[in-house]
Amino acid sequence: MTFISQNNVITGELEWVFLDTTKYDHEQDLARSAYADMLHDTERNVLYEKAIIKAIENLKKSNNPIHILDIGTGTGLLSMMAARALEKFQIPHDQQRITACEVDKPMAEIARECIKINSLKDRINVINKRSTELDLSNDLDNIPINMIVAEVFDTELIGEGALRTFHDASKHLMIDNKQSIIVPARGTIFIQLVQSNFLQLFHTMNDIENKSLQIPFECSNLAGNSVYDLNVNEIHEHIIPLTEPIKVFNFDFKNINNSKQYQDECIVDNIECNKSGKINTFIMWWELDMDEDGEYKLGTTPIWCTRQQPQWREHWIHGVYYPKKPLNINQGDKVSLYCYHDEYSLYFDVLPFDIKQPMNVSLFLPRLYLPSITSRSAIASFNSTYRRTKYLNALNILLEKSSDTLRCLYIGDGLLLPLLVLTMYEDVELYIVQTNKHLIRTLNQILEYNNKRCHIIDKSLTALTIEDFDQNKLDIILSEPFFSKSLLPYDNLYFYYSLQTCKKFMKSNFISMPCRAKIRCIALEFDHLHKIRLAVKKCCNFKLKPFDDKILNASKIVDDFIETQPLFEYSSKPLSNIIDLLHFDFKEDNRSSTIKQDVEISLIQNGQCNGIAVWIDFELSDGIWLTTGCETINFNQPMQWSTYCKQGVHLLRKPINTPSSLKVSTQFDYQKGHFSFEFHENLV
Repeated sequence: MTFISQNNVITGELEWVFLDTTKYDHEQDLARSAYADMLHDTERNVLYEKAIIKAIENLKKSNNPIHILDIGTGTGLLSMMAARALEKFQIPHDQQRITACEVDKPMAEIARECIKINSLKDRINVINKRSTELDLSNDLDNIPINMIVAEVFDTELIGEGALRTFHDASKHLMIDNKQSIIVPARGTIFIQLVQSNFLQLFHTMNDIENKSLQIPFECSNLAGNSVYDLNVNEIHEHIIPLTEPIKVFNFDFKNINNSKQYQDECIVDNIECNKSGKINTFIMWWELDMDEDGEYKLGTTPIWCTRQQPQWREHWIHGVYYPKKPLNINQGDKVSLYCYHDEYSLYFDVLPFDIKQPMNVSLFLPRLYLPSITSRSAIASFNSTYRRTKYLNALNILLEKSSDTLRCLYIGDGLLLPLLVLTMYEDVELYIVQTNKHLIRTLNQILEYNNKRCHIIDKSLTALTIEDFDQNKLDIILSEPFFSKSLLPYDNLYFYYSLQTCKKFMKSNFISMPCRAKIRCIALEFDHLHKIRLAVKKCCNFKLKPFDDKILNASKIVDDFIETQPLFEYSSKPLSNIIDLLHFDFKEDNRSSTIKQDVEISLIQNGQCNGIAVWIDFELSDGIWLTTGCETINFNQPMQWSTYCKQGVHLLRKPINTPSSLKVSTQFDYQKGHFSFEFHENLV
């Protein structure tokens, strides 16, 4: 038992929490493991088992003992599939051996328990180690393996270290390549050059108000150029393919070449563009040959490139990349694509001409890795026409009536609102409080490029003095509000506490923008998202109750009832009206009080409620509200969620059939800055 300090993102204060840290860390590891979605992936599980059966059938023909290594066993599922296949082919127990390794200690224990309740304890040995740490003599009794089965893949295929994992195991633990089998056998990465103005909104900051304020190129890509992973199937109507899919890398997992330290690069030339448009986005996916013959294939092929309805999954989605500069092309044009991978990541760029592969292509096209200064959601919020319109309307009300020079204080990590103020109103004296060195540098570059000026104060709010404002009291305090440390949408109530701290610098009749806020919610039926928290019970006829008991219990202990999700990526339908939970007035100092409200949500549409979405709306000025969720609903149309921020979600452990209702108790402790939500389910 000990006290730990943690930062409260709403109040901005350090707070001390009394915890059994050993138990908490253990439970947190379990809760974050996120295996449930994989176990609900029927296609994945079926194809793995088919490939395992085929591999063991082929190994049986050699009449040699079979030693299988399951790397990253998780619940032990693949090891149990292997044990069942060995039994199917009547491999004698003294001629078989299964070793399952799992580096995560809590998961290794869960694997042992799952294996035990499925009566396979004597046939599968679980070792709590990385596969790269296994020793042939000490861990494997000097019995080399002749089959590897592993699921060590992510959105980029190689991001979990698959290349080193397979190379190291096949080199140090296998008998030899000819007599051995790896499941899966191979992996292929595909790329497609597309136009997606929607996805561009998450990458490049657009100029303001018909280029009255321009964003210099060096400031335009603040989210960096690492992979943006999302399920593109949900936004396929915003994607225009300009070429056919292109195979760019192929990995034979038995023959990984590490002579280049797991790096490779190439140029794919003569790529024909089958439509006119602008190449501004790359969509990446991959495909696994589960067996050496390529009979069973498992992949993340997007919906427009397959005739089958893709399996929904959260653990493997799609990779989005961006060229250094978008390229306009005409139908029939040919372009070249530069492709690179290191041990864990991928990089792509497009060239507007056919280029023959030089000996060292990197000399011709140096890779440009851009760090992430702000999030992709923050870039999308900067570009949102909806938000810009709301701010402009509110600013017109606040600023146009005054003939005097107004002194404004801006607090927050968003860039849009202060730049709008400087663009629209030359007489405003703007003070920006910002301690992030990268954002300060970016602001200065944008201001210098556009011959604008303001006062940037590199201080914490508590260190401000009246001298920072030239001894002048301020008229307006502004915020988008957006703060980079916020996770949940209502964490941006940090603005309320910032306002209270800065009141001493404000005139008695000061204006606050935003001035009020309200927490809102709606009952939903998700098509798939709820599966990430569903109990598994059985998977491929193996009992996984130990997994359900420990993972779901750990989630209850360490996870908030509300988690964040970008709901525009997940299809759902509304089952209730939008309900207000709590209201806030930013000018009122309620820091010594607690507010609580109970509401009942009536489920008025046919369906099964499996989740509640929660978000916050801000009133910028009288009657002008900015939402972080949705403004209105149409029961006959799909939900239209704000794409520039994430929403909060409470996923019900037991769905509620309609018609029915549920009660929500919401409480906020102003002094501690703590929310609590209680969802009383199945209240008829």
